[in-house]
Amino acid sequence: MYFVAQSDKVKGEGQYPEFQSVLQDVEAAAFSRASVIWPGWQPGGMFPGENRFGVGPLRKNDMAGDTTDSSPSGSYSYIVPAATSAAWRDLFRYTVRDQTMHAFAGFQFTDDVLRYLQLRIEIGDRLYPIIDIQSAMNFDKFNLVLKMDQGQELIAEPRQRVLIRGFAIAPFAAQRVVPIGLHLYRNLNAVLTET
Repeated sequence: MYFVAQSDKVKGEGQYPEFQSVLQDVEAAAFSRASVIWPGWQPGGMFPGENRFGVGPLRKNDMAGDTTDSSPSGSYSYIVPAATSAAWRDLFRYTVRDQTMHAFAGFQFTDDVLRYLQLRIEIGDRLYPIIDIQSAMNFDKFNLVLKMDQGQELIAEPRQRVLIRGFAIAPFAAQRVVPIGLHLYRNLNAVLTET
């Protein structure tokens, strides 16, 4: 299940309580999965101690595309380049770094105009149903929040491939798509250096 909400309505007392619920569910699922992948490790904060993994927001430079790809997707500012024709386009295409996990709760579209009609998500060998977001054309800026069944959360493990594509309306200028979720990491140095 998913819901589309105008960005300024997602925050605030009593507005879309599902959003906070989804974030809590994603966090719990990510921590549970991390404890299986990294036995003996527990959640820490941004500066984790011994045998604790760090937790922070998804980092754009980790999602900008693989340097081995011939045409990396995404960018260091979450702006997807313009399109000249209607087609499926990569929003994010990357491999999660070693000792790192990504957990997605949704996406925020921060531009005044929506330039995508649908999203398609693949994590590893798992394909998720195509999500129609045309109803968001009524909003200035909006959030797409993904409420997944237990065990079906959008969690990318170390060295797993992530592909998030959108069906673009053409022609259009660039579109900013910001993922909402968690970045879990065991190696603090990986998040301290400017990569």
